[in-house]
Amino acid sequence: MEKCIDYAMQNNIQVKQTAVTSQIYSNDNLQSKLNFLPSLEGNLNFNSNYGNSINPQTYTFTSGNSQSASTSLQGSLPVFTGLQQIFNVERTKYELLASKFDYENAKRNIALSVASAYLQLLLNKEILKVAEKQKQLTATQRSTIQSKINSGLLPETSAFEVDAQLARDEVNVVNAKSSIDLGLLQLRQLLQIADEKFDVETPEVKFESVEDVAALSSLSIYEYALSNQPSIMSADARVKSANASRKISIGALSPTIAVFGNISSGYSSQDRKIIGTETKIDSSLGVPIPYQSPIYGNKPFNEQLKDNFRKVIGVSMNVPLFSKWQRVTNIQNAKLQMQIRELQLEGTKNQLRSDIEQAYTNAKAAVQSYLANKKSVESADKSFGAMEKRFNAGMLGSYEFQQAKNSMAVAESEMIKSKYTYVFRQKVLDFYQGKPLKLE
Repeated sequence: MEKCIDYAMQNNIQVKQTAVTSQIYSNDNLQSKLNFLPSLEGNLNFNSNYGNSINPQTYTFTSGNSQSASTSLQGSLPVFTGLQQIFNVERTKYELLASKFDYENAKRNIALSVASAYLQLLLNKEILKVAEKQKQLTATQRSTIQSKINSGLLPETSAFEVDAQLARDEVNVVNAKSSIDLGLLQLRQLLQIADEKFDVETPEVKFESVEDVAALSSLSIYEYALSNQPSIMSADARVKSANASRKISIGALSPTIAVFGNISSGYSSQDRKIIGTETKIDSSLGVPIPYQSPIYGNKPFNEQLKDNFRKVIGVSMNVPLFSKWQRVTNIQNAKLQMQIRELQLEGTKNQLRSDIEQAYTNAKAAVQSYLANKKSVESADKSFGAMEKRFNAGMLGSYEFQQAKNSMAVAESEMIKSKYTYVFRQKVLDFYQGKPLKLE
């Protein structure tokens, strides 16, 4: 059973899903811490312009085809955000913690399901043994009756009822084998095993003493489970996460302060520089006046990047004034969400108490049922032994003998069922006490 449980924990799909979900929350928690680092972004643009356009360096209109490029690097660092970042780390920490408890709870639940299926399979195998034993007894009875028929002590009709019982015993054997096949199928599905030849060992299952249950109380088990059951710890972590979310919503009312910086440069094919001068004549005043006119040429790319290089550093503050009451609504909803999480925690505790009390009551009842059925088997066995001697001596009819045999079979079956029922109920109590599920 322990090997089946270990295999299920490693291969069951539900367990794997909770493990992946926990990894997602781990990533969220890491990201909430990385949010304290500054952000840095780079930008690079290239444009090809046709017709009228604005020179991005001189901001003057020009005509004709041109190309331009710009590059920038900007960063920002939040200095104060109303403690929202700090509370977000707290929120993701508790969400991660809850997901880890969910993972542990999934493993525990699959362990309990595997233990239940495993013990049910062992029970089915024990019932098959009882059915085969009864079939063998009936076959022996049929042989004895046939000997008496051959010697003339009994008529031919004496074998009819035994033959009918032998057929019923065969049906019981077939049904018991079918139950084993169904039990194996259920266990294979829990373990995600497709091998149809899969089977399990049949160890000796010991019956633990009554004192093991009598020494416990449902209250002591519940008090222990409150601080150790993953379902409780997960619900409690989610309450703390909701409280952190409430604090985040309150922090949204606070102003935020950030520092930022930017460096940039650019290039334009329309940019020019003076490469010389030439003498021109101005006759607008009626008198020719010579003057020196600049001669423009293309400005090299690297020279433009150097001349257009800009640096900016500053501080920004954002003050929330009015957002259509959205921030206040978020605070109210966060408080309500926290109340929901608290109610869920309380409901989980109540359900845990109910489950433990039910499991404890079932375990005590299973003990008493087993002891009563054990006495019943002892009485049925003695009765059958006496009946068998009388039948072999010819002092008892086959019908009465068959009734005694059937009574013994029913008593053995009920004892076996009550035994495995108690063993499972005891494992459920072990589950709530945090004990490993294994057969001693």
